Amino acid sequence: DKSSVILKYYPPFLAADKTIPISQERYLVEKEALQFLSSRSWLKKCPNSIVRIPKAIYADDKNFVLLMEDAGENTKTLFNLLLSNSSPDQNLLDLIPNELNKFLSYLNNESGLTPTTNKIFQNKSAWDLIEEYINELNFTADRLDKRIKPYLERSHEIFKRKDDENAVFVFGDLWPNSILIDQEKKLIWIVDWEVARYETKTRDFEQLLANLWVMKQSPKFDQNKIEKLIRKFQLEFFGNEDSDWRLHCGDFGKCNFILWVTGLLNETHWGIDDNQAVALKALNEIHT
Repeated sequence: DKSSVILKYYPPFLAADKTIPISQERYLVEKEALQFLSSRSWLKKCPNSIVRIPKAIYADDKNFVLLMEDAGENTKTLFNLLLSNSSPDQNLLDLIPNELNKFLSYLNNESGLTPTTNKIFQNKSAWDLIEEYINELNFTADRLDKRIKPYLERSHEIFKRKDDENAVFVFGDLWPNSILIDQEKKLIWIVDWEVARYETKTRDFEQLLANLWVMKQSPKFDQNKIEKLIRKFQLEFFGNEDSDWRLHCGDFGKCNFILWVTGLLNETHWGIDDNQAVALKALNEIHT
C-alpha cells in the first residue's frame, strides 16, 4: 500500500508559543477519540455522509506519537478556501452546515461517549489552558475597551461551572483550519481532536461561527461567501437563516462570542488593522 500517513508528535508546549507549557495528555485524548470513533463508525449511522475522521493507525504512548490516516494532498482548509483570491466549489461549501449539523449531533447524542462511560475526555490539560487563556484575555480587554471585560468575566464564571451534569461530547476546537475540504472527492475531514471533551452542546457551533464572524471583518476573506455560510448554519441549527446564533444561544452564546472574538484578535493572520474597532463592533451587535 503506497498511501501516505500523518505522523503527529505532541510536544510539552503550545505549538504557537513554545514558552507556554501544555500537558502531553492531549495525545491520549486524540488517540482515544480517533480509536473510539473509528471502532463505532458513524458512517454506519449516516452512510451517505461526506464527513470523515482520520483513522488512528499506530500509537506510541511512550513518545507521544500518533500515526493516522492522511486526508490527502488535495485537501484545503476551510480557512484557505474562504480567502478572497480562492475559487471554492460553492455547491460543496453549501453542504458543510447540514453535514456538520448531523455530525455534531451524532457526537453529542449518539456516539456513546459520556462522562460516565469514558473519563479520559474530562481533559484537565485543556481546561487549564483555557483558564490561562481567559486570564490573558482579561488583560487584552483592558487594552481594548473596559466594556468588553464584564463579558469575559461572565465567560470565566461559565467555564468554571462547566455544567457537568448536562455536558456532552464535543470536538472542542472547531475552527476553519480544523475542517479540511477535498473538492475532488467531495469530502469534509474533521482533524485535530486533542482537546475533545465534555461541554455544552452548542460549544463547537459557537466557536466556528465566532471564527467566521472575525474572518468576515477582514478584506483578506470573501465576505459574501462567509455571510452565506453563516446564514446556512443558522438555518440548520435554528430553522431560520435570519436567526442570529449569538442571541439564540442565550447568555452563554453572547459571552462565548465576545470571548472568542477578543481572543482571536490577539492573532495576526486575520488581516485586520483595527482590533479595537472590530471588538467593539462585536459588542454592539449583540446589544442591537
